[in-house]
Amino acid sequence: MPRSLKARQDDLKRLRLSIARNGFPTQQALAESAGFSLATVKKFLAGKPVDFATFSELCHVLNLDWQAIADLGDSQTTVATPPPPQADVSAPSAHQDWGEAPDAAVFYGRVTELSTLQRWVSVDHCRLVTLLGMGGMGKTTLSVKLADQIQGEFDYLIWRSLRNAPAIHDTLNDLLQFFSHQPGRDRPPDSLPDDFDHQLRQLIHELRQRRCLIILDNVESILSAGDGQRPALGHRAAPGDAAYHQLFQTLGETSHQSCLLLTSRELPRKLAALAGDDLPVRCLHLTGLPVAASRELLQTKGLFTASEAEWLTLVNAYSGNPLALKVIAPIVTDYFEGSIAQFLALRQQTPFLFDDIRQLLAQQLERLTALERSIMYWLAINREPISWQALSADLVDPTGLGDILQAVDALAQRSLLEKESARITQQPVIMEYLIGKLIEQVCREISHQDLNFLRSHALVQANAKDYIYEAQTQLILQPIAERLRADWPVVADLSAHLSALLAKLKGKSAPETGYAGGNLFNLLRHLQVDLQTYDFSELILWQANCQGLTLHNTRFAHSDLSNALFNQPFGSIRTLAFNPDGQSLATGDTNGEIWLWQIDLDSGEIGSHLLTFRGHQNWICALAFDADGQQLVSSSADCTLKLWEASTGTCLQTLEGHTNWVMSVAFSADGQYLASGSADHTLKLWEVATGKCLQTFEGHARGVWSVAFSPQGDVLASGSVDRTVKLWDIASGECLQTFSDHEHGVWSVAFSPQGNVLASGSADCTLKLWEVQTGKCLHTLLGHRNWVWSVAFNPQGDTLASSSADQTVRLWDAKAGRCLRVLSGHQNWVWSVAFSPQGNYLASGSEDRTMRLWQLPNGRCLKTLHGSSNWVWDVAFSPEGDTLVSGHGDRRVQVWDVASGDCLQTLLGAEKAIWSVTFSPQGNLIASGNEDGNVRLWEQPSGNPDQTLSGHTQAVWSVAFDPEDMYLASGSADHSIRLWEVPTGHCCQILTGHQHWVCAVAFHPQQPLLASGSYDRTLKLWDITTGECLQTLSGHLSGVWAIAFAPQGDYLVSSSIDQTARLWDINTGECRQILQGHRNWVMSVDVSPDGQQIATGSADHTVKLWDAQTGHCVNTLKGHRNSVWSVAFSPDGQSLASGSDDKTIKLWSVATGKCLQTLKTQEPYENMDITGVVGLTPAQLAILKQLGAVERSGDSKGHLR
Repeated sequence: MPRSLKARQDDLKRLRLSIARNGFPTQQALAESAGFSLATVKKFLAGKPVDFATFSELCHVLNLDWQAIADLGDSQTTVATPPPPQADVSAPSAHQDWGEAPDAAVFYGRVTELSTLQRWVSVDHCRLVTLLGMGGMGKTTLSVKLADQIQGEFDYLIWRSLRNAPAIHDTLNDLLQFFSHQPGRDRPPDSLPDDFDHQLRQLIHELRQRRCLIILDNVESILSAGDGQRPALGHRAAPGDAAYHQLFQTLGETSHQSCLLLTSRELPRKLAALAGDDLPVRCLHLTGLPVAASRELLQTKGLFTASEAEWLTLVNAYSGNPLALKVIAPIVTDYFEGSIAQFLALRQQTPFLFDDIRQLLAQQLERLTALERSIMYWLAINREPISWQALSADLVDPTGLGDILQAVDALAQRSLLEKESARITQQPVIMEYLIGKLIEQVCREISHQDLNFLRSHALVQANAKDYIYEAQTQLILQPIAERLRADWPVVADLSAHLSALLAKLKGKSAPETGYAGGNLFNLLRHLQVDLQTYDFSELILWQANCQGLTLHNTRFAHSDLSNALFNQPFGSIRTLAFNPDGQSLATGDTNGEIWLWQIDLDSGEIGSHLLTFRGHQNWICALAFDADGQQLVSSSADCTLKLWEASTGTCLQTLEGHTNWVMSVAFSADGQYLASGSADHTLKLWEVATGKCLQTFEGHARGVWSVAFSPQGDVLASGSVDRTVKLWDIASGECLQTFSDHEHGVWSVAFSPQGNVLASGSADCTLKLWEVQTGKCLHTLLGHRNWVWSVAFNPQGDTLASSSADQTVRLWDAKAGRCLRVLSGHQNWVWSVAFSPQGNYLASGSEDRTMRLWQLPNGRCLKTLHGSSNWVWDVAFSPEGDTLVSGHGDRRVQVWDVASGDCLQTLLGAEKAIWSVTFSPQGNLIASGNEDGNVRLWEQPSGNPDQTLSGHTQAVWSVAFDPEDMYLASGSADHSIRLWEVPTGHCCQILTGHQHWVCAVAFHPQQPLLASGSYDRTLKLWDITTGECLQTLSGHLSGVWAIAFAPQGDYLVSSSIDQTARLWDINTGECRQILQGHRNWVMSVDVSPDGQQIATGSADHTVKLWDAQTGHCVNTLKGHRNSVWSVAFSPDGQSLASGSDDKTIKLWSVATGKCLQTLKTQEPYENMDITGVVGLTPAQLAILKQLGAVERSGDSKGHLR
């Protein structure tokens, strides 16, 4: 059998058709799935020869018989040199991930090196091999060729490039995911370790269990300068540098059966002592190609004339460096008509001309036209192959497309760039050299106040794909910032210098200033300069990243904000859905709004905001498009469903009938029916045309969180908090089957496209796959470490996605039940996932107020949209009643003057939302319970940080001081309560017993008792001296959200998502009163200082005052526009404060029920001046105004030129 095969010409059309037929939307998707480079796949599809193993594997992936399409009569090898002797190895393993490995089918020389490396790995079983050599020497290609030849000896093979200097955590996580997702394992690991030590131990375990080949390319990118004899071009120390050294040392010293192959321009410092000719750690210094191979390589670049001696002289002059030879080839052909003798003669006259690779690149750069040089820098900045159209859009100076194409062609002829289909990029050594030059040039320009490069090129591209923006930040912006900090050690001085440069750009035109303004803005941002009150007016601020910044009173008047990036005003993304036409994506948030976004599924770009659908009065819980994408349905916590015209956002119908949150909604396949599931324990079937409720399905014992139609439309599935999944006959309403294997509530269900399998996601942290016909559980999918909120099948039905409260998204093989990939990046619960119509992208929405778009199957995050939230989660009065403290969703704690309504202090430090706040009894401390799992204390009135109390493993929902100011209690989503000694911060007790989140804690005013309320529907009373649980109070039908003791301690009041509040006798544990009247969840409760009145706040937007003796509602306070999360009586009992999702705090008169004052939290862009800005669409301007920006009238200043 020949070593290479190609497809017959008359079968090429069949090959191309088989790509789509097998579910691959693009050739790139096929390449990633099969584990080959895109270039290799393109050769295969074009009928060009590829290795036999490659040919047969690609045919297997495409379900083709390789013998039926192979051109066996005309096969030929494409290897320019005979192969080294090799062992008889088996067929290549299927457990391979080649990442971005280049194609090595065309290969010159290196017979001896290949033979040596193969002996070291295959015969001597070396644990770690480092392939060393200067840039351009061919290390990468040699590593791929070696791996290709010995792949059959390994159970697993993974090739990764470190070119973009990934953090050590990301690299190890990537490797561990690869190993954990392979077939043959009984189950994937319950969780991948998070810390370095555990990751390293797990990796060693994997390398001992099976024989694995790991290739890490471009290792010099993560090494500090000075590790070897010569620092890398434009080099800087990467994050995790020491950890990488420890990784290499440990894998070299520790016994295992695998091999780690590194390619690097430098030897990692700890490997020199470990390496030796007879040791399991070895180094191969790669020298240049011999004359014969060099000559063969050069002759692919043109026609050359030379004697044998002249060939030898030329090759020796450049040490046989393949890249250097390719770079000088067009010089010889263009200027010396291919005469190597003439070229050498000139070189002899000018000894340092075209010397080493650096000088060679520098000299080549000098020879380029201004346009060619600009293109080279832009390719280095973009860091991945881009189209010439995208390149054209980057250029500041007007340039014809013909000129661009001519320049690109000239650069390709000089081997300074590489073409991949219709895209262009650079070799890593050239890219790194240019980035180094760029950094030097920018620092020099900033120092000398001469902004030429800063004008013509962007340092970072705010609208780039996420992974590109992160690489630009780390490899360009960060090194520049570090060098500038060395020259200006005081940040304020550096800030003043950069501000002075910005001032010189004011009022100048776009061609004059280009990217300079945006670059300086992004540098200030990266230096963490507070940009509030800054004056950026009359500036060109292209690519300015304003996302995540607080820009109160910042001036952008008459500036150009083209391609600038800002926050969006949406809240946490509770649900999302792709339109079946593939052109838009709908997201529903916790502000009660639906956002429609333009999507380009060819490029994976999230485009402009198209529409906002408004009408719901509470959270959007679920969204679904009909089959043709013309109608969108939403369900909400306001107990309604709404049917919308997708193209206009017009509300066509409002469907009412449920008596609690409508958690889920689904269209039937024919679009005629809707199904909804509600916290009122029922499902309903609706007729779309009339909005009539056709049937109500009853049978679940608790809330129904998810519904799904079967593809055939005759069966409805439901998942409930009662731990069951039910299948219903739509025609009769009969319950056909009940699946009861989950240990906790079922949050999500989804049918496979074929309808034969149902997936469910649960609060027991698992997914289950059920055979619909028999009810048999086919697989239980383990791996998530918290509740599984959402499940979704891809259109092909072979992949399942899940999202979880553990902040991750997972992709699963739906047939084998194994985890394929873990997508990390979200900073909070991931509520929802949805596949694009072709299945090549996945969208996810999270509590962290972001929506992410992921590329499949590689799992890279392409784009993240950031929302904004300054909801008021909790309020509390000081003991004197003159100040009020509030906790917010934007991580701020604010202290307010009650009389004036002014914000006196903003306390920062929390990493996530503030769920609970309270004053100490003496008023000298403020405590906050934070979503990041910490409790923080601040001194008052100074506002200085006092202590951070760490120990909880999940969000802290509630905090409370004891009356003696000795203890602080905290209740957490980790199901525990902690008691802390206030003076020392020492955790003195951990109280356990609740089966769910502990949402509320409160100390008894007179006795050593602590009360707690939990989502497990119970309250508990604890003896704080012994930690013993004295009583458990049961009666609520759903989770308990808030509790409060009466001032005399004779009763306890609780509020619940069952829409009631209850009064409890703490002596007997009996329920004395049930307060009913709210029409939605009761989120908060407090008791007046005299014990006569009770206040409750609800998701129905109201506050109610109740007579504590009779249980009668005495007043309903209306004015909030969203859920009321907190209520608090003032110490004198005359006022009541309420905090809401609507971003306001209201102060009410208890006697009259009138609103005395409204305290409004500031938006991120509060009073930001955008008068006369250009570069933004009307929709973008409207969004900025929604986030607090203003356009001032009467400003006569004209637009920028």
